[in-house]
Amino acid sequence: MGLFTSFQLKSRDAATRRRAALSLGVAGKNAAIATLEPLTQDPEWTVREGAAEALGAIASPETVMPLARLIQGADQIRESAGAAAVRAAAIRALGRTGPGAVTALVTLLTDRHAKVREGAIDALGAIGGVAAATALVSALEDDRSSVRQAAAAALARAGRVEAVPGLRSALAHKDPTTRRGAAESLGAIRDAAAVDALRAALGDRDRSVREVAVQGLARIASPEAVAALLAALPAGDRDQKAAVTTALKSFDWSPADASERIVHAVLHGRFDEAAAEGSAAVDALVAALSDRDAAHRRGALAALTALHDERAAASVAALLRDPEAAVRDAAVECLAATGPDAAGVLVEGLRDRAAQVRSACRQAIARIGEEALAGALLRRLSVGRLTRHGSTELRVVATRAELDGVRLAADGLHTLLTAVAKKLPTGTLTALGGIADVLLLEPGQVPSSSERVDNEELRQTALAELRVRSA
Repeated sequence: MGLFTSFQLKSRDAATRRRAALSLGVAGKNAAIATLEPLTQDPEWTVREGAAEALGAIASPETVMPLARLIQGADQIRESAGAAAVRAAAIRALGRTGPGAVTALVTLLTDRHAKVREGAIDALGAIGGVAAATALVSALEDDRSSVRQAAAAALARAGRVEAVPGLRSALAHKDPTTRRGAAESLGAIRDAAAVDALRAALGDRDRSVREVAVQGLARIASPEAVAALLAALPAGDRDQKAAVTTALKSFDWSPADASERIVHAVLHGRFDEAAAEGSAAVDALVAALSDRDAAHRRGALAALTALHDERAAASVAALLRDPEAAVRDAAVECLAATGPDAAGVLVEGLRDRAAQVRSACRQAIARIGEEALAGALLRRLSVGRLTRHGSTELRVVATRAELDGVRLAADGLHTLLTAVAKKLPTGTLTALGGIADVLLLEPGQVPSSSERVDNEELRQTALAELRVRSA
């Protein structure tokens, strides 16, 4: 160090001291570190910032501790902007210290000051390597959320596959912010192990974590990531379906088999192509009913109309509330095409509080035919073994599932009869007037009243309509 520089370092002018500090920043000039250390405590923050930049230019592992003290002392600076500038300069400088500083930086991960720990984490992320990644994984267990987030972000920059086990463990942390940070980091690691961890995160209880997992898989964009997204498509709620759909549209991928070809066609609006695959396309088309684009919802409904598969009926019925009139009309058309197999959702819709839904269900029922719908429900009541108890006819079923099906059919018939009795033919009403009660009779069990479906009210309603007609 020259005599002139020595005088400058003692100047009363802060700008002069800063210039002198910066002049000492020469790569590999370790002898200047001792001269710069007092300036890390200078009363003027601009001088401290200059000292940090000079230490960074030297880029030696020996600068780690002086820089750590700079970060620690930044909190004593009154001006918040100055404190932030000094801290940022020291962190940048730590990142230039090189692999030889990893051991020293690791010791800082236990410092009592969170800002020091965060600075060390940022430097380790910049240095990279297996040792740095291993240390960063340990920081994911820090008791401060900000430190855990810094560790996750550093691991994302490093993109090291060695970090996957630690990041997977962080996905189980009680703090959703930590889980989200871990998922973001996993998205930067293009490895099958990262995909597997993100697949698990798709089921996280926190919505933001699920969204980040979806985005991470889209970033990876490998065949394994595509498979994980496709598996999540039918399983999530409406928002997750939309997020997965957006993710799968965001990058190019080639379908691996018939099921993936169906989804690919649906995502890109080729609904006829999907429908040509038959019933295998139903799940993908149902998922498309949640699309934010009304044209896509209509396209999916048109394809489902061609398939007339009852598995889609409940999802289609939900669109009777759609804000777009064209979508609601397409939903009515689809339910009508499904025919009597849609009886359950249609009679349930007749009980809906919304007049719009009730009206739409009546339209679909009229297209199917009231007689056909009532006949389908009647067949669901005609199960089990017909027997007689005294003068009363009974149908006996052996399982509770059968009884539950009968109860649903009886409720549906009662609703239908109440709504459209005048449109039912005499033969259907006569059949309803003679329908038997249904009893659950399990081996070794004495049946109770809850194990019997009493159809008396249904019979009387049908007979009353017959009496009106014969009067």
